[in-house]
Amino acid sequence: MEMDSLFQTDRLYQSIVLEINRLIKEQVILTNEQGVIVASTNTERLGIFHEGAFLAMQKKEKMIMTDQLVHQLQGVRHGIVIPIIINDAPLGVLGITGDPQIVEPYAMLVQKVTELFIHDSLTRINQESKMRDIEFFIFDWLNHTIDLTSLDERSNFLQINMYQYHQVIVLKSKETHFNLSYHQLEMVKNIWDYTIEVLFIRWGQDRIVMLIEDIDQYRLSKKINYFLERVEQINGFRLYAGIGRQTSTERLSDSFSQAIKACEHANQQSPVVFESDLRFEMLQHELSSETKHQFVKRTLGKLITDKVLMHTLNSWFEHDMQMQVTADHLHIHKNTLTYRLNRIASWTQLDLKSIDDLMLLYIGFRFSLEE
Repeated sequence: MEMDSLFQTDRLYQSIVLEINRLIKEQVILTNEQGVIVASTNTERLGIFHEGAFLAMQKKEKMIMTDQLVHQLQGVRHGIVIPIIINDAPLGVLGITGDPQIVEPYAMLVQKVTELFIHDSLTRINQESKMRDIEFFIFDWLNHTIDLTSLDERSNFLQINMYQYHQVIVLKSKETHFNLSYHQLEMVKNIWDYTIEVLFIRWGQDRIVMLIEDIDQYRLSKKINYFLERVEQINGFRLYAGIGRQTSTERLSDSFSQAIKACEHANQQSPVVFESDLRFEMLQHELSSETKHQFVKRTLGKLITDKVLMHTLNSWFEHDMQMQVTADHLHIHKNTLTYRLNRIASWTQLDLKSIDDLMLLYIGFRFSLEE
């Protein structure tokens, strides 16, 4: 980003004035290259042409606003004006209003603080710009929007060895209004154990995508669980991980799709989910909501409206269909449980002793939990 375009933002103008005002209690103004006041501790001066600042910009040197200049120049008050010059480029002029003998000693301090502030802002914006370039590159890579040759060229330009990454991890927060800033991403990255090569990028506002080198599943599971715990301890937010399978660089989009699928099933009880461990969840992910809804209607029917029977069925499945254990958990007699299961069989027209019917009932019940 060019420095002049960086400087042409109201937000940066005002930030500089506020930063200087914290150091000194005098009135502070900031003008653009045309000498127009664009930020000030006195809002009444905004938009006014300051001829002294305009001249200081042209001369590239500080000027003291004496009695003579106050009466001679337009929009000028007693004080001092200081051009802000970065890499020999004049970007604007700072003015400190007050008795020149009192405010002049502040000039060097104010100039140095302002230049440091701009350098810091420029560095941060350049870093974010590079991160966005990497994000676009990874987006194209994982979505197959351009060919491998073009990706290879871009990876060289970005100084990324794309052939060392063979697996994708997707991190997501369960918080409704989770918005991840670039600064927060940097904090998260600093927690990672860099003995394992990883490329972090922000995927939208609420996700982090990690491209990772080859590592065995046991070691990766330990590393990622510890990493998520540290992120919560240090940054105060909980992340959950879905991990795709290892694949070639060319097929990394497959691992990405798998990681997204696995991430949807990560929760408080299972904060890290490997796609390779998914079983029933594969059906949940692949089938549409409408298909699952119709399946529930055809298997459970009106049973879904009976809270007692649904609670009984849940407990029965939860305890592996063990009659006495289920009855004890529900605090009912075993005969009462048998009676309820018979009612379930009658309402659904499914034989609970038939493995085929039992499978249909279980799948319908699991899908009903999503509604």
